[in-house]
Amino acid sequence: GVITALVFANVAPDAYGALLHWSPLGPDHALAHYFNLHFLVNDVFMAFFFGLAAKEIVEAAMPGGALNPIKKAINPLLGTIGGVLGPVGVYFLYVFLTGNQDIARGWGIPTATDIALAWLVARVVFGVGHPAVSFLLLLAVADDAIGLGIIAIFYPDPEHPVEPAYIAVVAAAMAIAYGLRRARVTSFWPYVLVPGVISWVGLFLAHLHPALALVAIVPFMPNGGHDAGVYVERHQEEAAGVDTLNQFEHFFK
Repeated sequence: GVITALVFANVAPDAYGALLHWSPLGPDHALAHYFNLHFLVNDVFMAFFFGLAAKEIVEAAMPGGALNPIKKAINPLLGTIGGVLGPVGVYFLYVFLTGNQDIARGWGIPTATDIALAWLVARVVFGVGHPAVSFLLLLAVADDAIGLGIIAIFYPDPEHPVEPAYIAVVAAAMAIAYGLRRARVTSFWPYVLVPGVISWVGLFLAHLHPALALVAIVPFMPNGGHDAGVYVERHQEEAAGVDTLNQFEHFFK
């Protein structure tokens, strides 16, 4: 899928863009922006992808995990700084060497890590469950969060300025998720459909990327303190007996 999209986007960029933004409502409809492939993938499906990444980080932070104790998380978080400044430096070097000042303002684009490709490559190189995968995921998620901040500050949309007050909606969603955990709710659906949706709406109204909606909610899902992902993949009929966090992962995978 990645290779097909890359080839398509470079060989026929106009057709690629037309496919992504085609809406069954018609191009002039007021809601056309929300009924196309771009919105569905970028703002909805990616929320679940980031949710799965958050699940890996949560388990890695549990006792015995690659990021436990918490001091083990310092390295990937410091690495995030390099993951932001390094690409910016390379970008400006490219602009300097080519003399193409027309693209100089695009320096913020490479600051975020492509978590999908990074995760794929890490799993292929290191294998499932390797500590390096958790290290990279934490770095990538933190990197993307910084990238969102850079976009909000340096690339504001004059028609949709950032509304930080709506972050309170995300905080309320987290409080609800905490309440569900305290009430010993073990199904992942209430977490996704109530605080998950509220978190998504909060980020959307704040004009921040709603793909991070479940990152704030997944840590509240009950978990067994271990990664049962491989077990679930091999014994799918027994998936219902695994903790909430791994049921969530199994279903959406």
